Amino acid sequence: MGIVERRKREKDLRREIAMDAAMAIYNEEGYHAITMEKIAERCEISRASLYLYFKNKDEILINAIVDHTEYFTDILQDLYENREQLRDNLLQELWARFIDFYEKEPETFNASLYFQNSEMILNLPENLRDNIDESGSKVVSLQHKIIEYGVKAGMFIDCNPMTLSEVIWTSFLGIVQLERSKQVLSRKGHYESTRDLALEVLSRGIVKK
Repeated sequence: MGIVERRKREKDLRREIAMDAAMAIYNEEGYHAITMEKIAERCEISRASLYLYFKNKDEILINAIVDHTEYFTDILQDLYENREQLRDNLLQELWARFIDFYEKEPETFNASLYFQNSEMILNLPENLRDNIDESGSKVVSLQHKIIEYGVKAGMFIDCNPMTLSEVIWTSFLGIVQLERSKQVLSRKGHYESTRDLALEVLSRGIVKK
């Protein structure tokens, strides 16, 4: 391995460590508790070194969100490319990828919702807003294509595929947000049972018999 490649790998690793640290603080203490100093301390590097990779905490968080969203894009793309083989279980397969996306990095998933459902995104620099919008748009486009295929192939009810896609996705988001609220308030959660029941209800209403 050459010097340039080794340095790039080291840089990528340090960036990843910084993003993981920021997300851990977010999960434990919330957005407003995050500081560059806390992130640097958790990474065991100097704050000056951290600034070599990121300008501020928002840049770290948005990069983590975009990386996580790219993973979601990849697994949705895989579903779309294999739609013919999976057509009999298309909704279940889509729902399973929602679960995979959430459970892979719950704290990053929740941070994404925080930015998208508050005025926070409006306060971001334009380049960070563009990054998060571009990655989100790819996900939305793939979800619509998957549902459109299901509608046109006669597996799903006749309706506007875009609207149906949004109904399915927001159903999952609502469950996650509800269970997150319970967790914050130290109440007993029912994530798995609620998630599974939602899929059953959606299947009965969406999948053509």
